[in-house]
Amino acid sequence: MRVRATDVRLVWRWLALDGKIRVRRPWALLVGPLLLLLALATPYRWLFFLAYGCLILTCAAYVWVRSTGPRLRLQRRLHQQWAQVGDTLEETWRLDNHSHLPVVWLEIDDVSTLPGYSARRVVAAGGHDYCAWTTSAVSVRRGVYTLGPLQARTADPFGVFSYEWCEGSARQIVIYPPLAHLSGVILPWGRRGGMTRADILQRHATPSASSVREYAPGDMLSHIHWTTVARTNRLMVKEFDQERAGALWIVLDAWSGAYQAFPGSGNAASSSSSILRQSLVSPETPATAERSAPGAAPWQSSVLPETPRFWNDPLELAIVVAASLAAKALNDGRLVGFLADDGRQRMVSPGRGPRQLWRILEELADLQATGALPVGDVLRRGRSSGVVDAGDTALAVITPALDGAWLAAIAGWQRRRPGSTMALLIVSSPSHASTLEARLAMLGASSCAFVVGRPLSLIHPPRPQTTLRVSPLGKAIPGGG
Repeated sequence: MRVRATDVRLVWRWLALDGKIRVRRPWALLVGPLLLLLALATPYRWLFFLAYGCLILTCAAYVWVRSTGPRLRLQRRLHQQWAQVGDTLEETWRLDNHSHLPVVWLEIDDVSTLPGYSARRVVAAGGHDYCAWTTSAVSVRRGVYTLGPLQARTADPFGVFSYEWCEGSARQIVIYPPLAHLSGVILPWGRRGGMTRADILQRHATPSASSVREYAPGDMLSHIHWTTVARTNRLMVKEFDQERAGALWIVLDAWSGAYQAFPGSGNAASSSSSILRQSLVSPETPATAERSAPGAAPWQSSVLPETPRFWNDPLELAIVVAASLAAKALNDGRLVGFLADDGRQRMVSPGRGPRQLWRILEELADLQATGALPVGDVLRRGRSSGVVDAGDTALAVITPALDGAWLAAIAGWQRRRPGSTMALLIVSSPSHASTLEARLAMLGASSCAFVVGRPLSLIHPPRPQTTLRVSPLGKAIPGGG
């Protein structure tokens, strides 16, 4: 009877479960046969016992791996699809063993791109038992990252055979920049003509009411002035002050030359990393997660660590300023657009509301200082191509370039609309911006300097982290140690 090579490969695939079962110690497979041959050649009976014992242990190790490996189920659940800098990213893991035999150890290796985050772990589970745990990381750097795929490996108690498999699914998570209060920044106002107002365009009330008038169909019920209604017995509504307002274009400088010339920029970029915190949850305790949910402020869900390091990076500071300026203008009911070029044009047409802020944050999430065009050329190209409407809008330029080469690009803008241009400068020292601020003042443009390394006031200030320690009596009490 002739044995075909195809049949041999099929048998081998069946024994190896399509390559999932591997031999970790090939020499262990030779011990039993060699002892058996030695026992046949010599008249020592105890060699037969050793040979049979080694063969039985080898077969038992194979059966152990074959019966437990395919019956393992590893599940992971990410509690959020997006986060902001400072949010805690938490995953819940669960290992189910549907075999009668216990899993001595299971090594998990997660191939994730999130800096500082590692889901590598070794766990164990008894027969028909499970093990649950959580992994968490506090992210301090924005970006677009992937979690997974993961690789898992287990073996028999003797370590002869191993069972390895790979979960090919990967999940993407976006880390958005945080938002901060920009105290002292007065937004420039464009012109839309007539008495057009941001509050009329979106039908939102402004804080200042100058008079009352009789109710007209279509007026918002929240504008009813009940004190006047009680006095006059007529339905009256508040009439709010009107201001002329135009759209605000935020132009962020992503030219690589502007940040390379910045003092200490090379080390600042690498200093930001994510902090990993892992905690093991016993199988009897369900894995719970306290998630950072958006509260009263619709733009911010994150709480930063006490000492965020990204303030030392000029690019990260510029991105925080851009995101915070957009949030501030949108909160005032303004139309806000965004423009930058880091190798590809990033443009968000002017819009309103929380969705517009998330569109801008999506562009800022993975923006890098890799652009080939200075901010002045980006602005000129945007105006010449018609992308940026220069008819009645205001302009805010965010840049660390203090040479003033971009002043000519905003000079024409400022001449047509006095008071419609401002520059937000990223500097290493306040004195470095004095000369440029004087030149901007001569053009009639306002300016504001942000110093690298000086933290801004966050919309959600950091919360102190409570630490617990175990007393000699076994009680958990607040405190260090």
